[in-house]
Amino acid sequence: MHSDEHFSLENITKIEGHASLEVQLKSGIVEKCEFRIQENHRFFEDLAIGKSFEEIPLIMSRICGFCCSSHLNTAIEACEKALGFEASEQTLLLRELAINMEFLKSHALHLYLLVLPDFLGKESVLNFDKKEHQYIHDALDFKKTATDTLNVLGARAYHTVNFRVGGFSKFPEQGQLDSCMKGLEKMRSKAFQAIELFSKFVSGQIFERKTNYVGLVGQGYCLLCGSIQCSDGTVIPEENFLSHLEEFVVPYSSAKSAKFDGKEFVVGALARINLNGKELCSDAKKAIKDSNLKFPNFSPFYNNPSQAVEMLQTIDSSIKILNEIKIRQEPLQKISPREKTGTGVTEAPRGVLYHSYSIGSDGLIKKSRIVVPTQQNSKSIESDLRDFIPSLLGLQKEKAGLEIEKLIRAYDPCISCATHFLKVKWRKS
Repeated sequence: MHSDEHFSLENITKIEGHASLEVQLKSGIVEKCEFRIQENHRFFEDLAIGKSFEEIPLIMSRICGFCCSSHLNTAIEACEKALGFEASEQTLLLRELAINMEFLKSHALHLYLLVLPDFLGKESVLNFDKKEHQYIHDALDFKKTATDTLNVLGARAYHTVNFRVGGFSKFPEQGQLDSCMKGLEKMRSKAFQAIELFSKFVSGQIFERKTNYVGLVGQGYCLLCGSIQCSDGTVIPEENFLSHLEEFVVPYSSAKSAKFDGKEFVVGALARINLNGKELCSDAKKAIKDSNLKFPNFSPFYNNPSQAVEMLQTIDSSIKILNEIKIRQEPLQKISPREKTGTGVTEAPRGVLYHSYSIGSDGLIKKSRIVVPTQQNSKSIESDLRDFIPSLLGLQKEKAGLEIEKLIRAYDPCISCATHFLKVKWRKS
């Protein structure tokens, strides 16, 4: 790649979304770097208007196939806060268990099926040799363990239906949960192996760029509760996020970008461990030490081993919940509507997720707002690339393109809630 170069990553498409990157280099300086999300508007916020608060969570879970439990539980939290309802301890634990399982399957599939081929020098998992096929099996084993548990909790592995505003329409059987715990215990050794594997790819000198990290911080490594905290020291309650989060339109993208208190920022696994790593389970902390991972860290590439650490964390957290919980039947609470706005804030696999709903006295949604993680990360992706690309000068175009792809993929971007492979198309300057 030359010091004067114009190139793009184009047609980054699968069925869930479209994105591209355009970069202009002049005299070794990145003059233009545009991460373009080219997805058609889906109008979920407008779709909520006029719907009953009772059906909104089930509708919003359809935003994404992988993050359906995150959207479901965040919407439930927003509605329950607006209505002044507090869920039972049992319900909150089961919701936490569902989010843990969503993290486990999402991280595993991203790391093994999308990230790993890059570092093994393979085009895709289809090019794995016989020995490397074990990685595919590991990914699918993690996924099956998680989806089996979600199926027990919600009557479906995806777009679960038992989770409702006010509790559960049907609680799982205790025996089914005991079986889920056995499945999770079998996966612990593979989680340790994942941390060891993905830690190897960030050893030695690695690109870093300091920025502001934002995430939920509370007691324990809870993904559903806490206050919003930043690495610059800012701490705010969940319900005040709109006064700090600024969304804005960029002319080359169909998705908004965001700033927090006027600054670009990063959300996701790396942000969570940077901010709340002290609350990780003891074995996750030990695995970090044994793998020579250093936190806090400022390299976007560290997001991948951070995801591997979270796989072990979510397994151990879930085993703890399943050891403690003894299912008792609780009727689904009937909640009277009132005119109020509620905000739900949770951690989705790719970072902080916000849902806000204004409910009328008739129980219908009057206004809604949703802010997803990739939208929050998009400006930091561009800034990382601006600083990173000059270090690639002198590399062959194919090699430089792969390194750019690795950085983008490290963020685990969800373009229309989906991660895509990238292809580089070089153009003459």
